[in-house]
Amino acid sequence: MDKGPRIEQMRRYIRTREEELLSKIEEMSEDQLRWTVRLFADCLDETSQSLCLADYSEYLPFERMQATVASFIPRYTQLALADLDFKAQVEGSGLNSLTEEELQNMSCAEKWDLLAVDQEAHTPSQLRRELARLLFCQSHDLYRDPSLPTAVIEFPNYFETQESLAKLPPEDLQALKGRILPMTADLEKAPAQAREGILRAIREEVARAIAFEKPLERVFEGAMERIPLGAKDVSEATPPLDTEGMSREDLQLSVRVLTDLLSLEEMRRELSPLKDRYPSLVEIPDAGLEDLVRNLAERLGGRTTLSFTERYRSGRMVTRQSISSDVWVLLPDQERLRLLLEDNAAMDVGQMARHISRVFMSYQYPMLHDMTAQVSFLNEPFYPALQERIIGAFSEPSNREGLRELNRVVTVRMLEVERARPEDQQALLLEVRKSIAATLGLPDTLLYPEAER
Repeated sequence: MDKGPRIEQMRRYIRTREEELLSKIEEMSEDQLRWTVRLFADCLDETSQSLCLADYSEYLPFERMQATVASFIPRYTQLALADLDFKAQVEGSGLNSLTEEELQNMSCAEKWDLLAVDQEAHTPSQLRRELARLLFCQSHDLYRDPSLPTAVIEFPNYFETQESLAKLPPEDLQALKGRILPMTADLEKAPAQAREGILRAIREEVARAIAFEKPLERVFEGAMERIPLGAKDVSEATPPLDTEGMSREDLQLSVRVLTDLLSLEEMRRELSPLKDRYPSLVEIPDAGLEDLVRNLAERLGGRTTLSFTERYRSGRMVTRQSISSDVWVLLPDQERLRLLLEDNAAMDVGQMARHISRVFMSYQYPMLHDMTAQVSFLNEPFYPALQERIIGAFSEPSNREGLRELNRVVTVRMLEVERARPEDQQALLLEVRKSIAATLGLPDTLLYPEAER
């Protein structure tokens, strides 16, 4: 097969990508910069990484990170083009004829099938990456999904697993590969009902080899958390949220939006010092409001007003680290529900009441994902009144767990809403809202507020 057209197409793509990335450096967020480095570095061996990224750290101040990434992209481009030129000279279509980027965009199933044909085709760094990716194959669909390798770079467990594999003696790494290969062959030949068990055994084999202590269900944790975990921030901090030019009304609304995301403990910690100085929010001067908005935004991290309702569709969470939307769509329903219930477990009564209230007040399905609609609830008297109704309904000691159970039921059913066909989502959302109304003894007229407008 003539490789010429494919090689030229890839060469044009690599060069065009470099131009586009360099033109967008100034627009990239910190997460986008770090993700870009991870994506490309995962196609390099240890020597190339150390040469190209000698001064790089995920803890760099933002402006230094921008400059470092801007210099890294051209270096990586040259290495990618060199890899392409080298692989163009390799005869055949086996594993060793594929570039690092091609391998990164293939499913685990494809690559382990190719490795079975030529068991020595992988370099040690490539083998470590493929073994690390296996830990993330929580289902057969993920094992066969070509987007998994680019999704796992978001998670610290992927890179920590590679580091652990790098510490194994070469003979132990090869022995691990030898144990995995027959299992991957069995996986493809097995009936559908047996595949999950075989895949679990493969993942456990990798975990045992590196003494991986976490439950395998927790590998998708800490999306885009800085690596290495536990490292110290450099002294120059990332610039805080810019509040310059915000009107007093905007600042006050921002405070209300941000405090609506706080737990009761966070609210006590962040707002108690202000209550000693100012009787109410309206008494705080503009400079104090600006400081408060910046401080609250920093404390909240990735939480937004949409975290309560968007989490079912995109993996945003209220209390725990959010999951990338690209990864969320790959997760099986059981894993999504587990993560959502973990998020529920860390909610306090106020956050549970807000979650249920926002679902109930979203009487049209698009409102769940509309920031303007969700923020508008803060200006409606019914929003705090409904929260008081929810908390009061479960205030008796004999019914303390009733609120957590209602929150769990709403969570399970809202995940079903997001899984449904678009034409069915509005009706299913209404059923969820009806169940909330029945539990709280709310009148049916509240289910159709548009009729009152």
